[in-house]
Amino acid sequence: MNNVTLTLEPEAPDSERLLYADRLIGVWILVTYIDQEAGREDIHPFGLKPQGLLIYTPDGFVSAQLMKPGRPAFHSTVWHDGTPEEFQASGSGYIAYCGTYEVDEENRRVTHIPFVSLLPNLIHVRQCRSIELEGNRLVLRATGAPAAAGAYVTSRLEWKRATRIVHSAIGSQNS
Repeated sequence: MNNVTLTLEPEAPDSERLLYADRLIGVWILVTYIDQEAGREDIHPFGLKPQGLLIYTPDGFVSAQLMKPGRPAFHSTVWHDGTPEEFQASGSGYIAYCGTYEVDEENRRVTHIPFVSLLPNLIHVRQCRSIELEGNRLVLRATGAPAAAGAYVTSRLEWKRATRIVHSAIGSQNS
């Protein structure tokens, strides 16, 4: 089994003076994912310990991968032989897209523009998020469509900056 360990970067004291566009660059580890709606209890769509990476490159590309841990494995080792039920269970606990991003410094917003997405409805649709960035903690908020009662649901995603990846092969039979 391969293990990947992500380490967090110590806080940079002068980071508050940089532009958001510069401060976003890097790899972020998902800490929390909460859907909030006025008058309702918060919902954790991917549980209390969601997993994910958000990557911003200096040349304007973004990649987001989020998942609910503990999704059941497919019975077949060939992924395209999965049953409709397996694909349903797998896909309902996963968000994935990549494309480009733009930063609005004045309004503290980042807009993701997916070119590739697990959900086809997101392709080429601008995904605007407000930015809260303090040290190595990033909070993105996205307001979605109104819920059944007319109130808007806001997704709040908190991230911590990762600095390096340490790979180790434990029990690997390919050594």
